[in-house]
Amino acid sequence: MSKTAIVTGGNKGIGLAVAENLIAKNYQVILACRDISKGKMAEAYLGEKAVFLELDLSKPSSITQFVNRINSEFSEIDVLYNNAGLIYKNFELTEEGYESMIAVNYFGAFRLALMLLENLHRRSGRIVQVTSLSMYLARAFKLNDLHSQESFSPSSRYNFTNLLRSMFALELENKLKKTSISVAAAHPGITKSRKSRPYEVKKIRKSFYTYFSTNIQTGIAPIINAIEDVNVSAYNVYAPKIFGVYGKPSIMSHNKMVYNDNLRQNLWTFTANELNLDI
Repeated sequence: MSKTAIVTGGNKGIGLAVAENLIAKNYQVILACRDISKGKMAEAYLGEKAVFLELDLSKPSSITQFVNRINSEFSEIDVLYNNAGLIYKNFELTEEGYESMIAVNYFGAFRLALMLLENLHRRSGRIVQVTSLSMYLARAFKLNDLHSQESFSPSSRYNFTNLLRSMFALELENKLKKTSISVAAAHPGITKSRKSRPYEVKKIRKSFYTYFSTNIQTGIAPIINAIEDVNVSAYNVYAPKIFGVYGKPSIMSHNKMVYNDNLRQNLWTFTANELNLDI
């Protein structure tokens, strides 16, 4: 039986490569993307097993419209791969007053996953939350400072959002223990993801990433394992074996803050209250 997967940010980079891999395994893949033009190009490139639907994770109204379309047009979803995110973006507030990387990378992923739970439950579905090697660089935080510009830097905020993503994945798994839905966390290490845009021609600057990054197929291997392994857990993260940077897929520990039960539960409560959404 063919399975159906939602890949957010599936129009480029890691998301596109994951979508292509899943289609080769006979999945139908829903490309959930903000950029309409690139979403349609990716849909055309991937062929008839791909369906593009617009989704802007920074806007609750867009998430609601997306979920409504999913529930009306696709009655059973097997996989949600929460991949989309902003990287190293300068300080900017969304329409709701949230810092943009927090809004997209964390709040958007949280809102989308919870709103799709009923659908995912029908097929004993799986949620795979992307995170990043950068989570290990994140520092202790105060929940009330999530949207503050004070001491903001694009890199530190990006690191922080990936810590939040990992904490979300583990706490979501705890919340769903009595259901048929499984949860996993994964990251690709350092990957030359821009080379995975076959419908665009772009030059990659020679940089740290050029010398130390791995190819796209190696990068997506931990993610594919997180999607397809029979027994998964968000207690650890699927990642490349060698220092989490490159190599064969392996299973590694999260940033140690992820295992702080009080911190993780307080984050969940704060987020649920902020978004007025809970399980």
